Amino acid sequence: MKALIVDDSMINIKVAQKLLEHFGVEVHFVLNGKACLEEIKNNSYDIIFMDIMMPEMDGVETFHHLKEIPDFQTPVVALTADAKTGAKEEYLRIGFDGYIAKPIHLDELKVILDKYKEE
Repeated sequence: MKALIVDDSMINIKVAQKLLEHFGVEVHFVLNGKACLEEIKNNSYDIIFMDIMMPEMDGVETFHHLKEIPDFQTPVVALTADAKTGAKEEYLRIGFDGYIAKPIHLDELKVILDKYKEE
């Protein structure tokens, strides 16, 4: 399985990378939404973990741009510190394929990975 992490914080990327590698996932990363859109033009991924709060282009805007790409089918999981009540439901309603709150818990990550490894 090959994952793309989109996050403007190298600390958050390193933490997510370590956790994903624990499950045998090949990890690539970019530091913002615009870089994500460029990366997707040239590479394919099995799953994308998208930070929501990023400068220039936030995760929701980036997500909408991804969904405009013809034949784009990659699951996109919101990966955010936004853990307010109803946040998960809000991101799922927008169309994200999953939601993981930071700090990331291994059991939640495993559930997401298991769901998309099967597809």
